[in-house]
Amino acid sequence: MQHLRPYHFAQLREAAFLPYYAAIVGAGGIVCFDWEDSMQVAGDDDATRALKHAQRQQVRQLLARPDLAGEHLAVRLNAPDTAHYAADIQALRGLPGLHAVFVPKAEHPDALRQVLRELPVPVRHVVPIVETTAGFAALPALLAVPDARLALVAFGHCDYNLSLGLFPFRHQDAAQYWDWVAELDAHLQAAGKHLLNSPVLRLAADAHFQAVLHRLRTYPSAAGQITLCLRQTLACAAAAPAAGPPPAAGFTPDFGPHLTQCFEQHQLPGRFFALDAERRLISPHEYAAAAHQHLPSPLCI
Repeated sequence: MQHLRPYHFAQLREAAFLPYYAAIVGAGGIVCFDWEDSMQVAGDDDATRALKHAQRQQVRQLLARPDLAGEHLAVRLNAPDTAHYAADIQALRGLPGLHAVFVPKAEHPDALRQVLRELPVPVRHVVPIVETTAGFAALPALLAVPDARLALVAFGHCDYNLSLGLFPFRHQDAAQYWDWVAELDAHLQAAGKHLLNSPVLRLAADAHFQAVLHRLRTYPSAAGQITLCLRQTLACAAAAPAAGPPPAAGFTPDFGPHLTQCFEQHQLPGRFFALDAERRLISPHEYAAAAHQHLPSPLCI
């Protein structure tokens, strides 16, 4: 059973960032910063640009520190076909090298080649995120791009659910989720590449997270797990491999028709997602899918 490296999508904690960074790195993790999905203000392009600019500047200040090693740091860019990509590339100039950059909505080999060509700093891994139906269809072509930096592929299951028009979303407790992982794994094994698994949104469900890691280890291409809190990252480091796959879990939607109300009640200030009292993260993708269904929104309980 293989080790799964945590790729920890970090919040900026200016007052206590070094201990936070040290804890992630001490668990064998990579500290990842997001310039894409979580940096948005719904329906306000000007506010979104300002939020992304502020995040870039804060991350630049951190990445330029001599006591933070670039080999433990990563950034998720905006996709090359967006209005924000050029500013992302400019923000990387003058920085030391990075462990990785993540390329979201990977669907076209030419866009991937563009990122590989235009990166202004040394990067060990350029990680395409497969998270749309077009991305799955293009996977063989994406994997065929010849570059040593293309050794890892990440899965983004929230965007993929949205791309498929599903609601409720299929998360890691659904058999369909693991069908998607199996399809990715088959392609990645054939190409000699490795998988970073999509994040688990139940931040305090320790047994559930361990079951996900257990199941993930049964796929030969699996090399890492995207994590969203220190609790998950430390669990990746501490998890002991177990024999055989875990029992299949039954699929039960976390929120159903309550989701829109829960999201609106628990959206975090300055963030494009919500976190409820049970530390279940609600993505904007699932909120959009729920709103599209015109579901009733009784009080969140």
